[in-house]
Amino acid sequence: MKESVLWRRLDRAVGTRLRARYKNKESGVAMVMALMFILVVLLTSTLLLGILLSQALPYRNNARNAQGKVAAEAGLQAGLSFLRTAESYYETGNYSKLMPAMAADPSKPSLDETYAMETATTSGSTTGTVNVVALNYVPVDDTSSGTTAVSTSSATHNQKLSYRIQIGYYDGDPDAGGKMVTDATKLSSVKYAVVVSYGYVNRYPDGRTSGTETDPVRTAAAKYKFGQSQETGGGGGGGDGSPMYNMPLEDGTPWIFVESTTADSNGDLDTLTAMYSIDEKRGNSYGGDWLEKLVPDPRNSLCFVATTDSEGNIDPTKSAVVNSAVRLFRKAVQTGDKTIQYSEYCKKHGKYSHLNQWVYGKDDSIRLKGTNLCMTGLDTSYRTTGGKGGKAQDGAIRLTTCGNSYSPAISDGKVDAGTEATWKAGGQGYDTEAELNDPNSLLNKYQKWGFFLGFVNAGYVNFGKLNTADADTLYYSRGDMHSNSSEYVHTLFQTMYAQRIANANSSASAKWGQCDADVSNKQYGSDATGGDSCFLISTQWTDKFSDNGHTSAANIKTYAESLGAGGEAGWNTNQIVSDSGACMFAGNNGGDTAVTKQCFVNAAPGYSYCFSTLMYGADMSTGASWQYPCPVMSNGVQSKFDNILYDRGTNGINGKKLTTLRMTWGQSGDRNYGASTATISHRCFYTDGNTAGSWLKNRDGDCPTASASNNSSFYRFEYVGPNSVYNYKFVLASSYDGKDDNTTNSLCLTEMTNGLTGADYASNANSYFYGVQKYAPKVVLQKCTKQTTNVLGEVSYPQQWNGVRPDGGGGTGGSGAATYKKLTESSISYASSKYVDAANWKW
Repeated sequence: MKESVLWRRLDRAVGTRLRARYKNKESGVAMVMALMFILVVLLTSTLLLGILLSQALPYRNNARNAQGKVAAEAGLQAGLSFLRTAESYYETGNYSKLMPAMAADPSKPSLDETYAMETATTSGSTTGTVNVVALNYVPVDDTSSGTTAVSTSSATHNQKLSYRIQIGYYDGDPDAGGKMVTDATKLSSVKYAVVVSYGYVNRYPDGRTSGTETDPVRTAAAKYKFGQSQETGGGGGGGDGSPMYNMPLEDGTPWIFVESTTADSNGDLDTLTAMYSIDEKRGNSYGGDWLEKLVPDPRNSLCFVATTDSEGNIDPTKSAVVNSAVRLFRKAVQTGDKTIQYSEYCKKHGKYSHLNQWVYGKDDSIRLKGTNLCMTGLDTSYRTTGGKGGKAQDGAIRLTTCGNSYSPAISDGKVDAGTEATWKAGGQGYDTEAELNDPNSLLNKYQKWGFFLGFVNAGYVNFGKLNTADADTLYYSRGDMHSNSSEYVHTLFQTMYAQRIANANSSASAKWGQCDADVSNKQYGSDATGGDSCFLISTQWTDKFSDNGHTSAANIKTYAESLGAGGEAGWNTNQIVSDSGACMFAGNNGGDTAVTKQCFVNAAPGYSYCFSTLMYGADMSTGASWQYPCPVMSNGVQSKFDNILYDRGTNGINGKKLTTLRMTWGQSGDRNYGASTATISHRCFYTDGNTAGSWLKNRDGDCPTASASNNSSFYRFEYVGPNSVYNYKFVLASSYDGKDDNTTNSLCLTEMTNGLTGADYASNANSYFYGVQKYAPKVVLQKCTKQTTNVLGEVSYPQQWNGVRPDGGGGTGGSGAATYKKLTESSISYASSKYVDAANWKW
């Protein structure tokens, strides 16, 4: 100690004076000096410790705050993902998806990662309790790369970081006086949601044992506005996505080379100038870059507009009402040799926009967007035959309050019909018996529509056995279907078509083509007497579709398209739907090159594809008349060319799934009704190269095991993020480079619709279509992009397949291509306090 610097300095400062005071008594001086030395050391250590702590503690707190923010952000994104999915059902009227039936119970580990309802204490301007959606506990990995992964199993993740979520709903902007909606019967009024995410460190270090931190370290909140996550737009989809045409695209429809376009103040197309005379007829040998300039003649496209009363009048200052009818208007008219003017009736941002936007939703309803009004067919008292008291008369489609939703897409079930003559138990993908027994189901309200060459009611009508007391008993959507025989009358079906009638209450006569089938300048509704008014008509329940626009089942000629959407079609029904609303097919009528055509929406229980021949009046007998009976046809046997299966991924960039595209196939050709089994083989899809422009094809046999090294394996991405190039894409696995921006060279399956700006048409000349007059775009590889535009300046997403679209489907006059807008995530805020101020959100 005496040799230390501190001792020597202390001795020089006070040692001499102490020895003089104590008359050189060394022992006394040494003791005092020792005590003073110890005191100085303690004071110095205390000072240094304070300095070290002042530097170390903020570092530790900053690290904890950073970890807490990672957890809170992960929870926030999970909550927003929940809302995006819920909104896709919300737009179809299935509001129950917003509030899960499960009650939260933090004491049950099995419910930790399940969205459930819990009671929260309110504060601020309200008192009492409210119901909010909650996710109790999800652990998060905080890796060295800074990425986060949401756990699906608590046992496999770092238990130190976790998040908890609460979601509340509002009838208006919560920052502008919106009130909280907690009554499950009033969820249709929801316009906004608020997600609050709590990030924890060491909340449950052992999975469920309480840790050292019971309060969140960081919180994050986001305000979500329903209906803003995307907007239905136009596009170059299969036939421009109009709900109906004056002439089918396979009937020599005129095509136009676009020179230029103009838009109005709302951004809607206003005029089009063609490169050549509009009326000049052209063949189908267009090739190369010409296809980038080519679109179907918009004069041939029609749009649906809801009337604002039951007579058929349209007042743009009013809204549709119960019992409104639906009228059709020409999308555009010719104003010169090369010029076209687009109609105000069909513009999606104009004064009729609240009347001309339609959704063909996951529940197979057709509803006026933003309302709870659905297209409704005539009831079963309108029929051609069977029973007593039937009224043999067609009538206007009406809008009535939508019923309850049932479909495999709504239940997120999987269609698996099996290979026998009867359905595999539960093979429809949802509870069909519950649907039949629900008097308020869409089916029982005549509001559920399949699609085969046009919209076909998903129900059907049978009568009892002839020459029995039951002969006149009507059975709606129950029992086997029948052709005319000595025992039964023919099963009855219903479809819709367009016809010119004076007003909505006039009778119609099942004559398609009376709405100016020739492309002319006349605009519907121009005659003051109503003689030019074109209405959407429901057939009576009939044993045969005749002149209703279903012109040729063999060549798929049709006047109708499905509103740029596929209804229930998608992964749940073993179909792959493009963003234009068309389905991927195994070639045109079974060829080896994949194309897209209108989906066969095989909605239960009528199964319009399976029983299409019966709907055209054929008998289900042996001999010359053959049928495609359910359930076998619905599982791909006997040439259901849009039956394609793949393995689904999960949301997020790390949710990609390595998969193959495959289908089942019936080798024996058409099957006689009543056959119990069929010989089934398999087909596998592959690309004929690994460069941009390579075609997607199919060949007989099973697919090889999925691998990143072959041309039959793809990464399937679900929703990744608002700026991702991979949303809902199929990426050739061998081309995937991991870059999620415009620098990527990954190759995506692309629907090669005409008119796409920047698409590689030239390398394959005119071979991207089955034929321009028989429009069937091929599916090819192109560089992955977030979106593209067409020659009309409209945004489209030709690489998106089976996307979750919040509006449930397409609009009018456009292909239904989705123009994603950034979610209202600009309102995301973080709080360094342990809680977001409850007064902001009232819970």
